[in-house]
Amino acid sequence: MVTDESTVAIPQLIYEAVSRGKREWEQTFDSIADLIFITDTNHTISRANRAMARHCGLRPEDLPGRKCYDLFHDLASPPPYCPLNGLKEGGAPRAKEVEVAKFCGFFDISVSPLYNDDGTLAACVHVARDVTERKKAEEYRLELEQQLLQSQKLESLGVLTGGIAHDFNNILMIILGHCLLAKENQASAPVVGHLDQIESAGNRAADLCRQMLAYAGKAPLIQTRIDLPALVRDMVQMLQPAFNKKVTIECDLGRDLPKLTCDEGKIQQIVMNLVVNAAESLGEQGGKVKVTLSHKTVLQAEQEIDCFGNAIPPGTYQCLQVADTGCGMDQETQKRIFEPFFTTKFTGRGLGLSAISGIIRSHNGSLQLCSAPGAGTTFSVYFPLPPCCPAGDEVAAPLPLPLTAAARLEGTILLVDDEEQLRAVGCELLTSMGFKVIGANNGSEALAIWQERKSEIDLVLMDLTMPELDGVETYRTLREDTPTLPVLFCSGYGDQDIRPCTGEDPRAGFIAKPYQLAQLRSALAALWKTA
Repeated sequence: MVTDESTVAIPQLIYEAVSRGKREWEQTFDSIADLIFITDTNHTISRANRAMARHCGLRPEDLPGRKCYDLFHDLASPPPYCPLNGLKEGGAPRAKEVEVAKFCGFFDISVSPLYNDDGTLAACVHVARDVTERKKAEEYRLELEQQLLQSQKLESLGVLTGGIAHDFNNILMIILGHCLLAKENQASAPVVGHLDQIESAGNRAADLCRQMLAYAGKAPLIQTRIDLPALVRDMVQMLQPAFNKKVTIECDLGRDLPKLTCDEGKIQQIVMNLVVNAAESLGEQGGKVKVTLSHKTVLQAEQEIDCFGNAIPPGTYQCLQVADTGCGMDQETQKRIFEPFFTTKFTGRGLGLSAISGIIRSHNGSLQLCSAPGAGTTFSVYFPLPPCCPAGDEVAAPLPLPLTAAARLEGTILLVDDEEQLRAVGCELLTSMGFKVIGANNGSEALAIWQERKSEIDLVLMDLTMPELDGVETYRTLREDTPTLPVLFCSGYGDQDIRPCTGEDPRAGFIAKPYQLAQLRSALAALWKTA
């Protein structure tokens, strides 16, 4: 029998083609980065690619025969969201994003059915794509969006609060000014009693306005050189007797720390609020509060972030930390603690932490918060040090302007204020002190009066916020004309807007509305000494 060689070669060619196709399919199957595995209808794996085996820490040949829910989820039975169960019940193929605790990540799992010739479900192809990094990026983006929204919310509240406080301070200045004038005019005893009540209520309202301005970061600052460790030590000693006996306060206040240039009263407010909040968080069971002071350097590469999501500028700082072993706070509470009048206590305590955040901003500082339910809370306040003031060095404080009762307080004052009632009460107060007063309702009018009557005017008392020409612009024009004219700014806001303009000018001062007559006299006396 003669055999045709071509007939013998055809099966060989078919076998080689099938083998080549099988190898190419296996190579393709194993080269895919996604996790792929095929299961029967009982969740038993019949085939898996190398990526799946690598994720499980096994060889590809070790996976067939294993249950997919055991291998992938470390479960004894299929999870409720298993897509194969849905396919067995006649559902359509679907994809689902699930968190896989075993692999510490998130996977986007899609399922495709394999059917027999008669249309029955025979097997299922699972494709699991690791989306952990994408998920983390989305969560990070959402976190940044939340931080931005919270920052914008607090900023808007600050602008609103500052504006309200400014307007109220102007109104209180009118009320308290007329109270003072009425008492000066020898009112009867019963009337004086009523005026005292009005004045007391007005002063309480003024205190609330000061807190509102502190929250907005616009409170006037009285800058002095302070020894922060000594201040903290004194505040803790003063507060300790008021706390539960089970509350222990531990201090580690560092060594050789330089003095800070800041507002001592407002720094005391920060320390008091943080320590009181920490002690109260311990409840009846007590616990420990640790107060720490240290010198800290923030480098550009460190990317330190404050509790509002803002980067802490590189530089040297004195860092005040107040940590407690109390109940801690969840994320929702942490988002709200800086809102005005928000409290977790049975009743409100004023502006509290919201005022602290404003005070820290006004000192160009930063605030960090670390807390979790059951893990306590730590607040870290960063007070910036000037570049030339490393730890242990001392910088001489500027000498205060002399204030003496013997200062010459007479002459003519140009009073500039756009509110007629404020201008009227100011004129009466200054007149009662023995001054002659010329009134102007804005900066433009004040400059025109100055050019006409500069030989008469000894001092300018000027509001900061005015239409047409505000106080700062008016001051700059006056300084171009005469560098020696004393100018006293007066505002329901703080002095942040004028400090960059006046700098170290000894003939420029500031007084916050509403003020007492004694405060006005002292401010005027300080400027008269420089004239």
